[in-house]
Amino acid sequence: MNALERQLPVNAGWNVLEAGAGTGLVTIPLSRKVGKITAIDTSREMLKELEKKCLESAITNITTCHSGITEALDSACIHPPFDCVVSSMMLHHLPDTSAAVRAMASLLSPGGYIAIADLNSEDGFFHDDGNTDVHHGFRRSSITALLENSGFSDITTGTAARIGKTNRAGIDKTYTVFLATGHLCKP
Repeated sequence: MNALERQLPVNAGWNVLEAGAGTGLVTIPLSRKVGKITAIDTSREMLKELEKKCLESAITNITTCHSGITEALDSACIHPPFDCVVSSMMLHHLPDTSAAVRAMASLLSPGGYIAIADLNSEDGFFHDDGNTDVHHGFRRSSITALLENSGFSDITTGTAARIGKTNRAGIDKTYTVFLATGHLCKP
């Protein structure tokens, strides 16, 4: 949350879409700072966990929707435009990152914001299963170009987090997560 607030003018009136919300690691803290959040994920089980957390904590400004980001425009439970689209640790799981970022841009109101947190380029050992079909992180210059090509300006990248873990090669390593933010150019 701190990195997001450093890079974006988070607003209590915002209507936010979180793509790849999972169990709410970002969703729940963000819900305390914005008006409402539509949390989407392709995993029904993760969304059920998020819904359970919302019930337990009496959080009422989060709505969940079973959807992927590229299918979001066709989903009946997603109501654009949004002031901000956020994703955390989702992009490296998608084969077509350009399509995902274009979909995020299409869901924003003119002048809306994007915030993508994901792995910096890594050695390929971050995931415990070596057969997982994922990108091995991203160079920040590639993410900047991806956002620019999707109509974003005022792009900023920073380090959002560091993850220390013993990777599948048995090596203790620190992996970094970037936060890339941008402002959708007004038509």
